[in-house]
Amino acid sequence: MPNIDWDQLKTAEQIAEEERRARVPAQISRAQGRAILGLRGLTPGVEAYIAQITDQEEAMWADLAWNHTSSWNRYGSPFLTKAATALGLTESALDEMFIAGEQITI
Repeated sequence: MPNIDWDQLKTAEQIAEEERRARVPAQISRAQGRAILGLRGLTPGVEAYIAQITDQEEAMWADLAWNHTSSWNRYGSPFLTKAATALGLTESALDEMFIAGEQITI
């Protein structure tokens, strides 16, 4: 009888999450990200979100992410998370945008 490591078992939700993350690029270039936002008509919404930030430190991080980074990370980016929430984007919409953005050649 095989030895079963019960700590390694995963729920259907965990498996689905891992499969979803495997399909989505973890990173795209800032140019690709801005291009896909522009193609989807979302650039004005992002700019409006950034303009309304009143906390100086948060505004600095948003400016760096929007204007000065070389790449955008799909997971773990506070700016991306906050901007997506402000735009009303779902996790699946963000995933789809990263997938589409990765296909853009500039």
